[in-house]
Amino acid sequence: MLKRLFFLLFPVSVYAQTEIPLNDLSQFQKPSANWSIEGQIVGTPQGEALVTSPGKGILVNTLKAAKYQRTDDLVFALEHGDIRLSLDYMIPKGSNSGIYLQSRYEVQILDSWLKLRPSDGDAGAIYHRWDEARGAGKEGYEGHPPRQNAIKAPGLWNHIEIDFQAPRFDANGKKIANAKFVKIMLNGVLLHENVELLGVTRGAVSTQETSKAPLMIQGDHGQVAFKNIRYEVFDKPLVQMGTADYAYYKGKLADLKVKDQKPEATGTTAEPSMKLAQAKSDFLLRFDGTITIPEKDTYTFTTNWTGTGALLIDGDTITTGSHWYNEDVQGKRTLSAGAHKYTLYYAKDFGWGPRALGCFVERVGTHRQSITERTSLPEPEATPLVEITIDQEPKLQRSFVVYNDRKKTHAISVGLPGGLNFSYDLNQGGFLECWRGKFLDVTQMWHDRGEPQTAAPMGVTVQSNGKFPLAFIASANASFPDSLNKTELKYKGYQLIKQENGVAYPVFTYEYNGLSIKDQTISSTKNEGLVRRLQIAGNAISSQPLYALVAEGEVIKNVGKNLYAINNQTYYIELLGETANQQAVVRQSNGKTQLLIPVSGLKEVSYQVTF
Repeated sequence: MLKRLFFLLFPVSVYAQTEIPLNDLSQFQKPSANWSIEGQIVGTPQGEALVTSPGKGILVNTLKAAKYQRTDDLVFALEHGDIRLSLDYMIPKGSNSGIYLQSRYEVQILDSWLKLRPSDGDAGAIYHRWDEARGAGKEGYEGHPPRQNAIKAPGLWNHIEIDFQAPRFDANGKKIANAKFVKIMLNGVLLHENVELLGVTRGAVSTQETSKAPLMIQGDHGQVAFKNIRYEVFDKPLVQMGTADYAYYKGKLADLKVKDQKPEATGTTAEPSMKLAQAKSDFLLRFDGTITIPEKDTYTFTTNWTGTGALLIDGDTITTGSHWYNEDVQGKRTLSAGAHKYTLYYAKDFGWGPRALGCFVERVGTHRQSITERTSLPEPEATPLVEITIDQEPKLQRSFVVYNDRKKTHAISVGLPGGLNFSYDLNQGGFLECWRGKFLDVTQMWHDRGEPQTAAPMGVTVQSNGKFPLAFIASANASFPDSLNKTELKYKGYQLIKQENGVAYPVFTYEYNGLSIKDQTISSTKNEGLVRRLQIAGNAISSQPLYALVAEGEVIKNVGKNLYAINNQTYYIELLGETANQQAVVRQSNGKTQLLIPVSGLKEVSYQVTF
């Protein structure tokens, strides 16, 4: 029995990236003296300069000459047409750079942190075109602002992913298709999708468009650092498809066996299609065709159907089974160059649901090609976004939350005015995630049957450790517990309590080994981050000292007074109030780095999460 899926399954494509080694500057054309390879880099939210340390792995642009100039733009040895590019970048306060696809189409890098309404000149924007003939104040046009501001604070690493399609030209050099940004993601947030560019953006090396040209980074506007530069180009020859013979049978044939049954119709088609079925159900289609492989390689085949089907290549079964049409069923085969025979079956023996048949082939270095006719596979059913927005008061939403690929069943998400939000494990009293931007996508809860019952962040997200932040342990060297049982930790509910600004924020209350803990998180004064306050009262029944686990990650560095960069500059923790007077401990424990605070004598632990 087929189970219909009520959530959209996105196609899974072949994706294998090549990393550009950053051991030296040999991957770039004539880099200026401002560019260097470094081993480590440190920044702060208000710092106007990044501090480097010798080594390898990080590409840095730092002013070493009298001033920045156009010759500081960095041109890659890599030339590309269609490309998927991903990299991490960091800038200090006030800095500016840009990634130029084909040295012509800029995705903006700028310190736009905390800006509420980004323009086409802000971080993640597709920069505008420029024509002085349009008149003063009108020179810039056809720019594309990001859907929301997704840049992190200065001195933190940002991760960007760009899927770019180069312009197309005919045999005579005439442009027949515009360049396109298929998708741009910044820090996990979708900024652009299917944006065509009618021409080059401002600052391009040339107004003449081309099918292939080098990648370029703007280097004449300020300090910037890059690492983990990876790409995939799509320049390998494509599979060639011939015609296919088809046979159409009537009946309930989900086993894909027709025995001695004669077909109702036969013929030849340029592309297999479900439209050759004459009925809505109780039929089987069989297609026999040939594909010509350009060169030996591993090819991935993807099939989609509503009902039952199978794909065979040279008699070997590649995919088979009963599925709904928006499920991708994939199989791989290493094929030699030359012609190969395929057989494609499609059967449907129930009346509900659309007829649907899709078959695709791809390999590393090519886009997905369709073997079936384009409209043989319907577009996936549109799922409307169900969003919770924030106005002048905080909002709280109970739901399941996916955390570390597991579903947390006792979770709550809190959205605060100003665009700062967090999700919280009620069982453990721990942050799961914090994020900046739009609040909550509850489509999986409230659309149709709402079977998954999960809510998802809609902004730039940093993950926390999900642990109760306080524990009695023998010493600063003892292990901090991953979780507490219900005997040790008792959740007592929450209240909405007004602050001086008149806004009511939730306060979560717990009992822990004789202590009463009130846990409140509010927005900082200028919305730079979340301020967490743990108020401690009562008499402990443990003889061991109490510690607070403030942060956990791969690397934690003290980068300023009471300021720590967490998990390789992913976010900052700043110790506040009396907590800042304690002797913080940065230590290794169970393969992780932890920031611990001794709580002895404190009535409150307070710190700020900035990102």
